[in-house]
Amino acid sequence: MSATSLKDDPCFPFSAVFGMDQTKKAIMCALVSNNIRAVLVRGPSGVAKTTISRSIQGISGKRTVNIPLNTSDEQLFGGMDLESTLADGKVTMNEGLLKEADGNIIYLDDVNLMDQGTLISMMESVRSGKVILEREGISSSYSTDTLIIASMNPCDSDLSSHILDRFDICAYASVPEDTADKEEILRRNMDFIGDPDSFRKKFSDEDRRIRENIARAVSVLPFVTISDELTDITAELCTRIGAEGHRGDIAVVNTAKALAAMNDRDEVMKKDIEEAAVLCLTHRRNYSPPPSPPDRDSEDSGNDGSEDKEKEDSGGSEYPKDRKDDEGEHGDKDSRGSTPDLPDADSLMEEMLFSIGEQFRVIDYLDEDGSRRIARTKSRMGRRGIVESGDRTGRYTGSRDRRGNHPDIAFDATIRAAAPHQRERRHNGMAICIESGDIREKIRERRSGCTILFLVDASGSLGVRKRMATVKGAIMSMLKESYVKRDRIGMMAFRRDASELILPPTRSVEYSYRKLEELPTGGRTPLGEALLTVSSYMSSYSRSHPGEMCYIVIVTDGRANVPVDAGADANEEVLKIADSIKIPGVRWIVIDAGTGFARFGHARVLAERLGGTYSRLDELNADRLADSVKAVVGTGIE
Repeated sequence: MSATSLKDDPCFPFSAVFGMDQTKKAIMCALVSNNIRAVLVRGPSGVAKTTISRSIQGISGKRTVNIPLNTSDEQLFGGMDLESTLADGKVTMNEGLLKEADGNIIYLDDVNLMDQGTLISMMESVRSGKVILEREGISSSYSTDTLIIASMNPCDSDLSSHILDRFDICAYASVPEDTADKEEILRRNMDFIGDPDSFRKKFSDEDRRIRENIARAVSVLPFVTISDELTDITAELCTRIGAEGHRGDIAVVNTAKALAAMNDRDEVMKKDIEEAAVLCLTHRRNYSPPPSPPDRDSEDSGNDGSEDKEKEDSGGSEYPKDRKDDEGEHGDKDSRGSTPDLPDADSLMEEMLFSIGEQFRVIDYLDEDGSRRIARTKSRMGRRGIVESGDRTGRYTGSRDRRGNHPDIAFDATIRAAAPHQRERRHNGMAICIESGDIREKIRERRSGCTILFLVDASGSLGVRKRMATVKGAIMSMLKESYVKRDRIGMMAFRRDASELILPPTRSVEYSYRKLEELPTGGRTPLGEALLTVSSYMSSYSRSHPGEMCYIVIVTDGRANVPVDAGADANEEVLKIADSIKIPGVRWIVIDAGTGFARFGHARVLAERLGGTYSRLDELNADRLADSVKAVVGTGIE
């Protein structure tokens, strides 16, 4: 498709989008290099993610094909051509949106809300450049040469690391904090609404320069080379951030070459690798830290917890290792979506010093019966993932033969089943004859995510480095497992004399990681106050989210030493409070964070009084549990 004229182009000019430099750079790299097939733009709502994505056609000369969230597999990949099949009695194929996108650009808005199976299949087809269709008696294939531009708000829900890794580039769009920047955005928006043609004409020269730069870079790209030294640096960067597989390495090299070509150079420089690393590796960062060397001060295996208690009573505290703040030059991505610079391997090594311990695959600790069921692949998409709807609500995902007397009829599938037989049937004046054997019913799916609020004991009783690192590692493991299943996660911590909501329920794993990592420890244990606070919060939350299952996961050793009422016995008071708490639709899970052989049973008794389930922290590791079961039973577990 030829470049659209300013008058006919309804989109906001690419160069007129204020700021968003990283996003613009990512999109231009993808337009230069045919090896970059998928770009993701992440950021909060209302930061012009959709605007800039749709403005690409003004600098690319290509049409943007929008893929709606409710697009069926047949519409996307292709399926039976009903008109031809009904007329000829012979099954013929109708090519889908991916064929329409051949030579153009695909845009996916709110990609995190799209069916993940469909998304993976589409991304695989785009990367291979070929769509293979095997359905409804059709066996065919066609080529597609396209680029995926997707956007998402991570606060709604997050994508799994498996899908994120399939995006070559991930750019972060943030809300401008400067008032002058916001004023400029408002002026441009009002100018565009008032006179779109004049506004586009105003930025036409800048858009033309961008188009010429892209065209020149495309011609230079085949001649761009990269040295062995920079290749080694790329591999080192990917290794140190924990990027799995080779997609990250390949994406960095392809993006660095595109950046060099856009700067009219035939050789990749170190700064190209630095810029490419920010675009290609931030979303691939593995939050599992490397094992740290043993701490001599905490290697005493005979410690029964008394040392921790002494530290707690003295108001002792321990904070995570100092890190650069969110606004530092090499700080992590903050809650607004800004991203770090990754200048070289040495700075990256410093950045990778974590205060969160080992993470692992967790058991299904939310089981109704409290059993230690290991989370296998199928169960991951079970009760808290995607489930088949038992009524006529939910997303229509497929069809099957009729099973009941009052089916939810899938008319499209029914007509497709009947279409090949129309020439041999008696129509009696009707356009199409459908028999009972043709009837298909809809298969509907819906999400069954829930809300989980972690109530974390951050007092001095867990403040010894080795213990708190272990607790944080376990909590992060549970958080990651919940995000994969699209649960909404919140976090509340208690220490000294109060409890604090440090993370309202959200689906952003990166934001929760930051909050967990920066969680300070030390001081006394106001467990009773924490129970009252979390009870009040979740009572209100559950009423405002009717029908949603809510869980409160308490991570504590169960010992308290700060009473709500002065003079009361803190531990006895906790049990009385637990007896009085009744929140409809909310279940309690107590994770015993105590260590050593000396266990006082406080956490177990607390779980009984709350009517919840009880688990020990060291029982959450599914792989360790599987090894134990194998040793006892003597049989393999898949």
